[in-house]
Amino acid sequence: MIIKVALNGTDVNPFHGFGLTANPFPQFGDKSLDEADINLRKLAADPIPHNGYEEYIRSVLQGWSEEFIQLCIKQFEPGKYVRFSVEWKGDVQ
Repeated sequence: MIIKVALNGTDVNPFHGFGLTANPFPQFGDKSLDEADINLRKLAADPIPHNGYEEYIRSVLQGWSEEFIQLCIKQFEPGKYVRFSVEWKGDVQ
């Protein structure tokens, strides 16, 4: 499974221009993964605070593997909207 991750390091929610709070299209088609999808959409929508971003990302991704959390923390760039894909083997959470 390939997971698409977006980290919003800007000061605006890119979905507000469409009258939305987050991307309305789920990434996963399995109801059991709804919480995982909501967490990923949260990181892509509302701006991630530049101060304390590590703790913020860690709290949003609580329950995900430490390896995935560290990857997201490493990829975050204040002031930028960062997108990347991760090939995930096994369960998402």
